[in-house]
Amino acid sequence: MYEEHIHRLYSVNAGLKREEGLLLLTDNEKDYLMDLMEEFLSVAKAVATDVRYFIYESVGLHGKEPPEEVWRLTFGDLAIEKLKERGLFDKVLLKEEYSESEVVEVLKNYADRVPHVVIAFPYYSTTHTSYRKMLTNVFGSRYISMPLFEPDMFLGPMNVDWNYVASLSVDVADILSEAQWVHIKAEGTDLEFSLENRQGIADTGLFHKKGQYGNLPAGEAFVAPVEDSAFGRLTILYGPDRMLERPITLKFKDGVVEEIEGYDPYRKYLEEVFKKYDEARRIAEFGVGTNPRAKKAENVLEAEKILGTVHVAIGDNHSFGGRNKVSFHTDYVVFEPQVTVGGKGWQKKLLEKGRLRT
Repeated sequence: MYEEHIHRLYSVNAGLKREEGLLLLTDNEKDYLMDLMEEFLSVAKAVATDVRYFIYESVGLHGKEPPEEVWRLTFGDLAIEKLKERGLFDKVLLKEEYSESEVVEVLKNYADRVPHVVIAFPYYSTTHTSYRKMLTNVFGSRYISMPLFEPDMFLGPMNVDWNYVASLSVDVADILSEAQWVHIKAEGTDLEFSLENRQGIADTGLFHKKGQYGNLPAGEAFVAPVEDSAFGRLTILYGPDRMLERPITLKFKDGVVEEIEGYDPYRKYLEEVFKKYDEARRIAEFGVGTNPRAKKAENVLEAEKILGTVHVAIGDNHSFGGRNKVSFHTDYVVFEPQVTVGGKGWQKKLLEKGRLRT
């Protein structure tokens, strides 16, 4: 049913060459994702000669490392056994403290048949994981992450002029790299934080060069804020996959959520996450949507790409320039914001009532 769109993804977005190794991943959280794997696999076999795939047991959280079977399929049994011999592998999976340089050394020495391109569309995101970071930063793999993907996205935010999205995303990422601070204001939201010495990243939707990674649907510029700098209020209208029954507000101090106001059931979910992972409270990401075909507010994969919105994430950011390492990462979209960015001697209105001003 979606063969034409999947073929376009392989050729236009991934730039997949026939001789390149391709790995397809999803989880068993939703039946439609497993059905979609059949179509991805069918098209892949016609365009590439080295195709692997795996459907794994759902991990239950965005930002949690994929299971051991995925690591073995990606890097080979010998590499994983060597990591285990040194007592490193379990620490990587649990996002505990470990020597990243030692993990890199082992993988470089023992990994085998590492794929050139990984397309991961499990329900729960793998973007903010050491697994993705090792693939892109160490082996130069191109990594397309599609958490919460729904097939009708092929007809909306995937059916876009990718050159326009890429150009706009790069322009906004450059502004974020230059900025030293951000101030977001919207209904119920008044939040400030620092971006000093942090680099903006463009999620362009075009993954043709070694080490490139991002989402599909794409269309954002994002950055890791300074982890102890956030102060103020962030009002949430939507969870990752639904509109909340009642808005809740996260109150930040010194970069962490110190209090939650409001009584939607999603509050209880967050409180349970915070009990299990204290560092999940910490600000992780600031992003700006750049996709003019993105519309759906109740799915954060698409919502965070809506042109004229911004989003703030809490949890893990160690994989894209931050310092926080935790098995959780979730974004929250702010609609019709006024956003001011600035530095020493300058400031700029980046968005005004939801209108992007580059």
